[in-house]
Amino acid sequence: MLKPKVIAQVLRQATRDGVKASLLMTSEGSLLAFAADNDRSAKIYAAIAANVWSTYKQHCSSETFLKGDQTGGLRFILMQCEEGNVFVTCISSMLLCLVGENLVDLGILKAKAQALARHLEEPLMRVASYQNYDNST
Repeated sequence: MLKPKVIAQVLRQATRDGVKASLLMTSEGSLLAFAADNDRSAKIYAAIAANVWSTYKQHCSSETFLKGDQTGGLRFILMQCEEGNVFVTCISSMLLCLVGENLVDLGILKAKAQALARHLEEPLMRVASYQNYDNST
């Protein structure tokens, strides 16, 4: 069983050197665990990231996106915003989001997110398969 406090500790390891927040959430934006300055910021980041992810995911499945290449699908989103940089990726059926200050290099943000994703992927896959098993009975 996954423990939110343990996941939050893992996420907290990425919140250094200009990374303001690390979030693990459902695809609808409900927070499962996070490491951020405050709860309000985490909820706002999660809502925006989930909304952007679902919009891009919907367009990635259309015939015209990326000249009809259906093999890849959406793997991650990197955004440069006024208030900072954002990286969003999917792990199992959940979303991982890192928010960094403007000074944080996009490559560093991506590398931290991918390291977190590799670390969390196996336990989250087990939870997702358990949920699928539970829903089928």
